[in-house]
This record gives sequence, structure tokens and C-alpha cells, in this order.
Amino acid sequence: MGSKTNKSILILSGLTLLLNVLTAQIISPFNNLPVYDSSKNYSFIVSGHFHGASTNSSTFPASSLLANIDSLNSLKPVFLMSLGDMFLDVNDTYINHYKYCLFDKLKMPLFNSVGNHDLAGNVYEKKFGKTYFSFVHNSELFIVLNTEMNDGSIKDEQLKLFTFSIDTALKSEIKNVFIFTHRPIWAERIEKYSKLFSDNTRTALGNNNFIEDIEPLLKKVSKNKNVYWLSGSMGGMAPASFFFDKDEKTNVTFMQTSIRDLPRDAILQVNINNGIATLKGISITGQKLTPVEDYNLVYWNKNMAPEQAFNFRLVPYLAKQMLLHHFFWFGFFFFLLITLTITFIKKRWKRKK
Repeated sequence: MGSKTNKSILILSGLTLLLNVLTAQIISPFNNLPVYDSSKNYSFIVSGHFHGASTNSSTFPASSLLANIDSLNSLKPVFLMSLGDMFLDVNDTYINHYKYCLFDKLKMPLFNSVGNHDLAGNVYEKKFGKTYFSFVHNSELFIVLNTEMNDGSIKDEQLKLFTFSIDTALKSEIKNVFIFTHRPIWAERIEKYSKLFSDNTRTALGNNNFIEDIEPLLKKVSKNKNVYWLSGSMGGMAPASFFFDKDEKTNVTFMQTSIRDLPRDAILQVNINNGIATLKGISITGQKLTPVEDYNLVYWNKNMAPEQAFNFRLVPYLAKQMLLHHFFWFGFFFFLLITLTITFIKKRWKRKK
């Protein structure tokens, strides 16, 4: 009897400790603002691709975002969550420009679920810290993941974080679970999504572990909690700034949202009212929007843009962009090194013969 009691106490103590860690005040690594305590009624805003168009080499964020900083501040959200590709590249120039034109002007803490562009050059973690974490605010659990690690699979320490966070939600008064990622890893092996995000960053080698390791945890927690998975990797040819699907298999609401410096640009506002979450799209270009739930599978399948012929006028510009990017030269010199090594080995082998 005593051993069972002690075991229960240890489990409870461990859960309490974990909950205390998750509910500790979290501070933005970009503008050093904390997530302040709020009433049961509050909101936060979400979007991805803050760098805008893929051709934006200005070292500044999307113009549609910069033009709406005052509007975002007026919403008074408890935080702003970027869903990755906040930067097109990461170096001192980008960081300095983002600091004075975006970070310092936001009146709410900013967080980011990193995308592939954010991790260019191995600078991001040195400047801004960990790329995956979780926290609790009021009745909500927020989990921020790095889907660039392990080729899109959630493994090792990330999987431990995800599992512990879900277990905490199951054993607490958490009402809503929000998961933030750049890649829609939930869509890669699901037939109904297969044609929608084919031009996004995807798992390069094999399959990610979403179905095997993540989906069972989602099904478990979604039985008595509301679960939302918000991702931000959407190509410029997407028919809207939102994709919405309440998946019957997992009982999870899956969404994509991003801005690309296009007339369709919009951000997602999530309102929490006594533990009840509602989703609202807000245009940042003045275009009229319908409820975000309207941008569903039917809408996307009907409005997906047809593939366009390659524009040969862009060849000089694209060639210049390629030659000026350090990734090209890393690849070039690596290929050269491999070629020289193989040539050297072949010559040595012939001499031995």
C-alpha cells in the first residue's frame, strides 16, 4: 500500500514540476517581451513566411507585414507566432533590418517555429536559442516544433518534449492544444492532402514519422481536448492565405497560413473566450475574406492554380540569385572536393595495378 502511495506521489510531483516549467513566464528571443498573464479572454495572432515572396532579396520582411504593424499592435494579442521562414536568409544584415523595422516595433512578444530559410548558415540558434519548446497560458498548451530536424520527423528530444507536453495536457485542466510547425508534416502521407502542398519543403529521404509516432498521441489527446495544428509553409501559388480541415480520423483541426506579399495576404487571429477557441482571418491588404472554415479541401481543390509555363525572362535573375548565394558555393566546392578525391583514388588504384 505504501509503495503504491509513494509511486503516486512521485508521479504527481513529476507532473507538478513539469507543469510549473511549462507555465513559467516565457520571453521572446526577438524583442525580449514576456507573455503577460491575461484574463480568461485573450487572443494571439499567427502567420508564416514573414519574408514574403521567394524573390524578396531586400533583407526586409514582406511589405504587407510592415505596412500593418500598427494594426497588429492594435489587436493587443498576448503574442505573435511566426510559422517559419521568418527570414529569407539569416545573417547580421537581415537580423539588424528585422530588428529596427519589425522586432522593436511590435508591442507583443514574437515567437517562431523555424523553417528551412531560418536555419541557413547555422546562425539562428546562436542568436535566438532553442528551436523547439512548449508553454502553457491559461487553459491552453502551446507546442512549438522544429520540422527541419531529422528530415521532417519528430524524434529524440523533440519527441520527448511532445510526449511530455501531451501527457501534461491529458492530466490537467488544459482545454485547447495548439501545435505550431513550419512544414505541414501531417499532410505528406495523407491522400486527401497529396496534391495541395506538393511544392512545399518535404521529407527528402523516406517518410517522416507522423503516422507512426505523432498521430497516436494526437488521437489520444483529442478525445477530450481541442487540438489545432497550425503550419506555415505555403507556396505563392496557393489560392488563399488559409487552408482549413477538421480531420475526422484524428479529430484535429489542421491549418496552413502564410503571407507572400500578395493581394491575398491575411493573418489568423485566435480568440480564447473562457476556454473556447474561435478562428478569424484578418486581411492585411483590404481584400474581403469569408470565414477561415470556408478555405477547406473543397475550396482548395476547386481553386488551385494550374501549373504555369516556365518564364524564361527570369533566367538571368535566377542565375544571379543562385551565384550570389553561399549555399551554391558550398555545394560547388563540396562537389569539387569529392570529384578530386575520386580522381585521386582512381589514379592511385591504376598505379597499383
